[in-house]
Amino acid sequence: MIDLDNEINRDALIERIDNLQDALQSIVAWSQAYPLEVFPEPDLKKARALLEAGGISLDSVSAHCMRHVIISVGEIARRGLDG
Repeated sequence: MIDLDNEINRDALIERIDNLQDALQSIVAWSQAYPLEVFPEPDLKKARALLEAGGISLDSVSAHCMRHVIISVGEIARRGLDG
């Protein structure tokens, strides 16, 4: 149990909450970085055909993008947790 009467513990808890809130706010901000008004949904069938014509699979591009996203979200989360 956390002793909230102890000022040091209370200050540490407040700092921890602040770090976690900062991390969550970073994730929220990043989730809003690519609005549909600016980046409309692509025609994936057309994109697949164009990429395949160049020897690239849409699946590999998608996997690359998802890796980038999840690695970056993981880094934000780790910063919040390590705070």
